[in-house]
Amino acid sequence: MKVLLKNSVFRVVTLSRLVSSLGSYIYNIVFIIYATTLPYANMAVFIANIVTVIPTLFTFWIGVKADRTENKAKKLVLAGFIQAILFTIIALLIKNKAFTVFAFIGFLNVVSDVLSDYTNGLRLPIIQKNVDSAQLYEAYSISQVISYFSSIAGQSLGIWLLTTSNNNYSFVAIINSLTFLVSSIVLLKNIQKLTYNQLESSVEKISLIKQFKEMYSSMEEVFTKIDSTSSFLKIMASILVLNAIGGAVPSIYNFYFMKQPFFHLNYGHSLIVVQATLIIGAIWGSLTPHDYFSKFSISKLIQTQGIAFALVGLSNVLQLPSIVGVIFLTFAAYIMGKASPKLDALLMENLPSEILAQSNNFIGLLFTLSLPVGVSIFSFLALYNIMFCWGLLTMLSVLSLIFISQR
Repeated sequence: MKVLLKNSVFRVVTLSRLVSSLGSYIYNIVFIIYATTLPYANMAVFIANIVTVIPTLFTFWIGVKADRTENKAKKLVLAGFIQAILFTIIALLIKNKAFTVFAFIGFLNVVSDVLSDYTNGLRLPIIQKNVDSAQLYEAYSISQVISYFSSIAGQSLGIWLLTTSNNNYSFVAIINSLTFLVSSIVLLKNIQKLTYNQLESSVEKISLIKQFKEMYSSMEEVFTKIDSTSSFLKIMASILVLNAIGGAVPSIYNFYFMKQPFFHLNYGHSLIVVQATLIIGAIWGSLTPHDYFSKFSISKLIQTQGIAFALVGLSNVLQLPSIVGVIFLTFAAYIMGKASPKLDALLMENLPSEILAQSNNFIGLLFTLSLPVGVSIFSFLALYNIMFCWGLLTMLSVLSLIFISQR
């Protein structure tokens, strides 16, 4: 926590991100609940699931744009103001429950999420410039914990706001707008501190395809440093499969809890249980960097996560109490929380600032490339047979284990 208390720039950037993330997560959970109130609720929930993963398709391109952006601090402030305007528009439209209005609101949500991805890329060179390399792992661990905290706090706050306002979706959207406004004001008041290494003019002349190839080589080097005993391609393939599964689990539960709530909770609170499970598990993993599992290699961590996901699916196939699957899901998230800060710190420490955002987004793209596919397939199947979804999830988890275990 020393870097957060003593480094004013990191503290300002982190506070701004915390506030804006709260707004994003407030809206995400409310958007799902809003979808269940529409005609053809199953289809609306399906669309809402897809909307949340569409921005991942553009993440590398967004990273390139962030790296090439001049006046990063000013653009960081401006993006927050634009997001505030977007949610003000949503507040005006969301009273109408027509399906076309729902689709347009979904589009605005995609635009806002793309802007959030862009601002995350703009923050990286600022952190790199103002945080010592020896403190980067600590800084990223804190950032990840705060990100997880804002996720569960934002969703819980969204449910509370919706309940206390008697399902006033416009009111919640206005709160979202205010969070982005406050986030930008925090940055604006400290804009002189937000320094970074200036771009080299040659960066503009490199094509997107060439940069993509360079990023692939860079990530291969990063993974070689972390775990030289495993095949990079096999690790990547297993990660893609498990991320498809991990991304699909909350989407499956979005359908599963429509008919089988968690214990006696209502639908919204049941969704919060799943999100809290993922967040608490990941925070637990992030805050225990010296335990038994922290000594595992990347490939062994992936294997362990695959076992956990297989047990999540199997417990639901066997129709065991919901708490059993939730416990295994917590463990899967716990394992996930151990690898991310190490990878992020390694990127920050070893890559130049002119390729930092695109490199960070490239590894994010590799990790989340299968998310749209996983969410789409499992959401589509859940429309027809939820038990088949759990069975398929179990089989894919086992296949990922078999694949990465081969040399």
